[in-house]
Amino acid sequence: MDKLEKQLRKMKKKERLAILLLMMQIKKNYKKVPSLQTIKGVKNTYRVRMGNYRIIFKKNPSAEKIEIIGIRRRNESTYKDL
Repeated sequence: MDKLEKQLRKMKKKERLAILLLMMQIKKNYKKVPSLQTIKGVKNTYRVRMGNYRIIFKKNPSAEKIEIIGIRRRNESTYKDL
């Protein structure tokens, strides 16, 4: 089981479904996702706000591929280890 699965299993069912739908939308076309922002100081890395959670992902510019790094609850250490 990878980290994303483990994080999703800890959530309530309603939150999990909403985040899974948002992750699918990010994979299809991340530019149309509401509350999308770049993470300062890290190239090609973005975050999407979903309630108290943040979905953090990277865009590979050469392959146009999206890699979801993590789903984290918003607190003071959310962005520290990027």
